[in-house]
Amino acid sequence: MGLGLCGLCLMFVGLLAAFEGWYRMTLRELPSLPTPPDATDRLPANLARVYWSLYEPWGSMTVKPMWPWTVAWTVTRPLVSKPSRMDVPPGWTLADAIARRWRPEGSERLLLHERLTLGIWLTRHWTAEELLAFEARRVPLGHGPRDLPEAARHYLGKEAADLTLAEAALLVTMNDDPQWRKHPECFIDRLQPRRDGRLRRMRMTGLLTPEEEAEARAWPVALSAQGARACNPCPACFVP
Repeated sequence: MGLGLCGLCLMFVGLLAAFEGWYRMTLRELPSLPTPPDATDRLPANLARVYWSLYEPWGSMTVKPMWPWTVAWTVTRPLVSKPSRMDVPPGWTLADAIARRWRPEGSERLLLHERLTLGIWLTRHWTAEELLAFEARRVPLGHGPRDLPEAARHYLGKEAADLTLAEAALLVTMNDDPQWRKHPECFIDRLQPRRDGRLRRMRMTGLLTPEEEAEARAWPVALSAQGARACNPCPACFVP
C-alpha cells in the first residue's frame, strides 16, 4: 500500500515536471515575447473594472499564475468535485485572448501549443493592469478609433480617465459586439439594457457594490455630437 502510494506520487511529480519542461522548451522556440505596456498606458480604474468583467467572472482583479499544479488541478477538478462548469484561474481568459491575437513581427499567427505557452507565460509575468492595457489597445473598433481611449474621445467626448462608471460600461458595451462597434449610433435604443446588464453582472461578481450599480444605472445613455453622427440612413444590416 505504502509503496503503491509512493509510486503514484512519484508519477504525478514526474508529470508535473514533464509539463514544465514542455512549457520551457516551447517558450524558447517562440520568435519573441510581447512587451508589457508602460504604466502611462494602463486603463483608468473605472474602465479597467468594466473591461475586466468582459473576460473574467471574478470580483478581484488579480491574475493567478499558471504553474504545473494549477493546470493539473484545473483539469482534474471536474472529475473530483463535478462542478456545474469548468472554472479557469483568474486572468487566464484574458491572457489567452492576448495570446490568440499576438503575432510576432514577421511571423504567422501562433500555433495552438505556442498560444498556450504564451498564455501561461503572461499569467506568470504580467499583472491584471498590464493585461488589460495591452488588450484594450489592440481591439479593432469602428469609425477610426484604434483603441478604447480613442473610442472614449470619439463617442463620449471625454478622456478615458474622466469616464464615470456608467460611461465606462457604455463604452465597453458598444465595443463588445462586432456589429455594434462599427455603428453603435444605430443601436442607441438598445445600449442601455445591455449596459445595465453588464453592471448587474459586475455587482453579482463583487466588482461593484449595490450602491455603485444603482448610481451607474441611473446615468443616461448619451453619445457626444461626433459619436452620434450616424450614417443616414443606417446600413440596412444594422438597422434595429
